[in-house]
Amino acid sequence: MDGLRLADRIAYGGGMAARKAGVICDAYRAIDGSCPLVSARRIVRLGVLSIPAGGGIRSPAGFGVPFRQLVLDQAYVLAGDYLVGPGGTYLVATNEAPAPALGVQCNEVITLWRTATPAVPGLNPYGAVLLSDARVVLAGFPAALTPGGVSDRTRLGLPDDTKLPGYVAVVAAVDGAGPLVADILRDGRGRQFVVDAAARFGGVWRLALTESVA
Repeated sequence: MDGLRLADRIAYGGGMAARKAGVICDAYRAIDGSCPLVSARRIVRLGVLSIPAGGGIRSPAGFGVPFRQLVLDQAYVLAGDYLVGPGGTYLVATNEAPAPALGVQCNEVITLWRTATPAVPGLNPYGAVLLSDARVVLAGFPAALTPGGVSDRTRLGLPDDTKLPGYVAVVAAVDGAGPLVADILRDGRGRQFVVDAAARFGGVWRLALTESVA
């Protein structure tokens, strides 16, 4: 039995186990910057079993840890797909059969904005960043948004120099709609963040963010 045949049999077995012990989920695939969780983006309905990333079921997943091992028929999904079911929304982070698929539990819905460039070369009127002058890059994408580090407000050492909260976001990657440093990210609760760094790993983006606070 060659490697491809073995991976296919393992994926098939995962699908059988998920149908017996898991839940039925809808899989969605983003193809542009618009919300991927719409009927036109649904690709398949399949059984999914979510367990802690370590693979064991004798203890629960760590609190605040969004990563899960996904047991399913891996032949039907790709990294970057979303799985929506009774247990919430999962983003498939990696799918490298015969290894198990790694999922990320989403806890926010984000929109990514890109501010407008100066209208003319040379001097331009000074102004704050306004979303009315920005264009949407990603709209309504489920994402895992977790705390991750802090950033310096200033380096002057003044008494009111508090730390700005740092966050890490994991979101599906779409060709032609990638995030850039200094993009503005807003979540479903109205919080606003600035993208400090962006790295793509296969079908997902990992974003380092700083929260904008008054």
